[in-house]
Amino acid sequence: MATKKANISAAYENDFSVIGIACHLHDYRIVHFLNKIANFNFIRFDDLKVLQKNTETTLGFPFYYFNDTENYTCFYFISNRSIDGIMFNEMKEIDYFLFSVGSSHNINLKSLIKQIKKIPNVLAITEELNFNKTEIDNLMTDIELHITEIERIEREKELIAKSKISSARTKFF
Repeated sequence: MATKKANISAAYENDFSVIGIACHLHDYRIVHFLNKIANFNFIRFDDLKVLQKNTETTLGFPFYYFNDTENYTCFYFISNRSIDGIMFNEMKEIDYFLFSVGSSHNINLKSLIKQIKKIPNVLAITEELNFNKTEIDNLMTDIELHITEIERIEREKELIAKSKISSARTKFF
């Protein structure tokens, strides 16, 4: 029986953009500036695990997430470098990727790029990245799975906190 494969990038084709940033700042410093100048609210989560095609090992890359509910857009800020290697060797000059997924027409990308260029130690910004279709499909799948896992863990924490509160109330009365 033939199986069908989902085409992940088809969901992102119209409302997807990525900016490559070359910068000497640590990830937490540039995120601080992004939060400050662009009114983002990036939060650091566990590293994004990405399978390296050349070595068949999984590397973790610093990962930040911001859900802009007003503009129906999610932003992901991901380092291209980890302690053990580079995510995309063919883009060694890029240190960070800023992904925008959702209603891109609500985000003025040119204005955002101008703001990012004002951040100290930002060397270059590019919108023209040479991802092939398979790479971007795989990366977006990894991001979706990572976000799903993060949300699952957050829900579990909330349930544990609620159960502790209700058990404390029961003990108190």
